[in-house]
Amino acid sequence: MKTMKRWSLLLVAVLAATMLAGCGNFDASGYIKALLDNSYKNDSAAFVEQKVGTAEQAQELYDLGIETELNSLISGVTLSDELKDEFTAVLQDVYKSVKYTVGEAEKQDDDSYVVEIKYQKMKVFAPAMEKFQADQQAYTDELSEQVQNGGEYPSEDEINEQVYTILKDAIKDSAANAQYEDEATTTVRIELKDKVYSPNQDDVEALEYALFDLEEASSLGQ
Repeated sequence: MKTMKRWSLLLVAVLAATMLAGCGNFDASGYIKALLDNSYKNDSAAFVEQKVGTAEQAQELYDLGIETELNSLISGVTLSDELKDEFTAVLQDVYKSVKYTVGEAEKQDDDSYVVEIKYQKMKVFAPAMEKFQADQQAYTDELSEQVQNGGEYPSEDEINEQVYTILKDAIKDSAANAQYEDEATTTVRIELKDKVYSPNQDDVEALEYALFDLEEASSLGQ
């Protein structure tokens, strides 16, 4: 199974959100804060204030991001609705714990903006993957012993339910004890194309890798 895929909650928000027209007094810092707060914290206050969309649209966008994350993690696997709901709650708790501060924006000669973001990388997924791999191996050993002793081998759906419960619990435990790196700084460029402002997608993807230990987790899942 694919134990860890790339997470792109913020990118989903950026691609699905209505972009702001490049006219008037554009608040680049406020716009980035609106996307971050709504995507990770489920806080639509800045989203509505910056007129990115309505509170209802913000909620739909947040729900879409979480759903996309969950579907990418369990792609091709059938799980119970109860486990999906539990997994969703765990992911929501993880994202709410992210630490960032949106700073000033500097306008560039091409009318784009560069927004500074201070953050502390959350060490959650790599520890979760380490625990998951150990617990999954223990479960595999238990199944082998069960079959060797004449027991019945579980169905594929039963195995998947147990394995993804182990993964969900590993992420939950890791989030409860998450460590954070020292504060660092990155930037996101907001580009103006066809009179519409939108964040640079490469910068958005890089920001997610800055906020979470995704690279370390991905390497453990290979």
